[in-house]
Amino acid sequence: MSNLKIFALGGLHEVGKNCYIFEKNQDLIIVDCGVKFLNNNYGLASASIPNFTYLQENKNRIKGLFITHGHEDHIGAIPYLLELIPHIPVYGSEFSITLLKGKLRGQENQSKLTIFRDDSIISTAEFRVKFFRVTHSIPGSFGLIVETVKNNCRIIITGDFKFDWTEIGEKTDLVKLVEAGQKGVDLLLSDSTNAEIEGSTPSEKKVIARLKSLITQASGRVIITSFASNVYRLREIIEIAKTYNKKILLLGSSLLKMKQAIIKASLWKIDSSVFLETADAKNISPQRLIIFCTGSQGEESAVLSRLANQIYPDWKILSGDSIILTSSPIMDNRSKIDAILDILFSLGTDIYVNNKEEPIHVSGHASRDDLKFLLNVVNPKNIMPFHGDFRMLKVHGLLAQEMGVPAENVFVCQNGEVIIGEEIEKKMVFTLNGEKVPAEPDYVFNQKVIKGDWWKEIFNLRKKVGQAGIMIIVIFFNKKQTDKKELPYIFTYGFINMQKNRNLVQSWKEKIHNFTNSFRGQELTTEVKNYVENDLLRNLSKEKPVIFPIIENYD
Repeated sequence: MSNLKIFALGGLHEVGKNCYIFEKNQDLIIVDCGVKFLNNNYGLASASIPNFTYLQENKNRIKGLFITHGHEDHIGAIPYLLELIPHIPVYGSEFSITLLKGKLRGQENQSKLTIFRDDSIISTAEFRVKFFRVTHSIPGSFGLIVETVKNNCRIIITGDFKFDWTEIGEKTDLVKLVEAGQKGVDLLLSDSTNAEIEGSTPSEKKVIARLKSLITQASGRVIITSFASNVYRLREIIEIAKTYNKKILLLGSSLLKMKQAIIKASLWKIDSSVFLETADAKNISPQRLIIFCTGSQGEESAVLSRLANQIYPDWKILSGDSIILTSSPIMDNRSKIDAILDILFSLGTDIYVNNKEEPIHVSGHASRDDLKFLLNVVNPKNIMPFHGDFRMLKVHGLLAQEMGVPAENVFVCQNGEVIIGEEIEKKMVFTLNGEKVPAEPDYVFNQKVIKGDWWKEIFNLRKKVGQAGIMIIVIFFNKKQTDKKELPYIFTYGFINMQKNRNLVQSWKEKIHNFTNSFRGQELTTEVKNYVENDLLRNLSKEKPVIFPIIENYD
């Protein structure tokens, strides 16, 4: 077991659920452990999480879990992992650890949580882990330099990053990256989220300039939505409010929690005088009020959706309000956002969404030119693109080849595929040997973990019912009779209107009755299901309903 192994339990061929494993001999370290939120899953699960089977089987080898930053897709599954394997040492920046503590549901007292700094070094028998700060859309974001102790193999994992050299936010530590590149980087794991986007990711400074213009020119109230974790944007809006004598009302539990996390982690001193409670906000003129709320992705239960539907307690949307969405749609959220915007337009609001010419949101991820710059600085011998759908990983891999990385040294992997690192003639050689670890995700429903196989079976059934409805057939069967006299009952839900199709349903009953007569003394359930699905409904519709035959036997 002298080989170095690197693989992912999440984060490859998907955006979310990031979890990366490094192991050598008896040491195993984890980098991130996040969730992936689900849409259109028929109410069965809210999120998927990594499969922890391999970690449970190797729990005595786990030396630590390292957090790159505090977004849900990087820390959201940690409480579920710690329930299965308590006492794993967890390392993160002060802000990341603060956010994690708020998620541990009473586990914080039994968890080994350690804050690392820019100059920290965490060592095990096989690994040295160093840290370099990166620019992202949340404070306390870091990349890792993982070195093997005995053969000086050097691996960089960027975490989520971009470059922004303005005064807003923390700066990517270019010095440490240059130093690592000069020493030699054997393998680079690099963020692929924006690998398809040309150019460089714009600076947050452009967003702030546009927001300042919109806020100061608004004739009525300003309602701003943003990701709760983008606290840099909140900080700048606080400064705008102070400069122009405006007040801010925070609506949404995640924003209030984020404000408390800022205070606990001492990120900066918040001037509480700029914030209002609901009762005080009602007494201020509309031109002086900024409502900062959740719901930038059209979430049904979030504040913006409830405001749009005029069901939020104490607050209603007014004609003349300015609605500013400082985000871009992610995953499958475009239709939900568009539906809310339609309602807001009908209420007479002025709506501002992101566009390239006048941005009110910029990504926290590096675009193609930024990725090229990183490849130039680090000059890796091998690369494993991570954090992205397959096309993002593939495009990133092709970009690395353009920058001089040999094609055989580019590893576009799937979750569970194991990269082996071996020292051959004093040179680290990485290969895929076909080894795979279990990586099919598990799922979360009501904060409980559902094993993937069980969930998929139920999900597929619900999906089919949702698409084509259900047909229940009750057949009365008497094994002793030569002929069954009573016709079956048929009930359909979400398939056809039985009242408007009485003749059709009656003919089905008669055909099923005749069919079942030929199966006296045999098991009918499967035969009836196949007959109805493949013969009776063959030409009726493309989507077949879920068919449930119920056999009532009597003497």
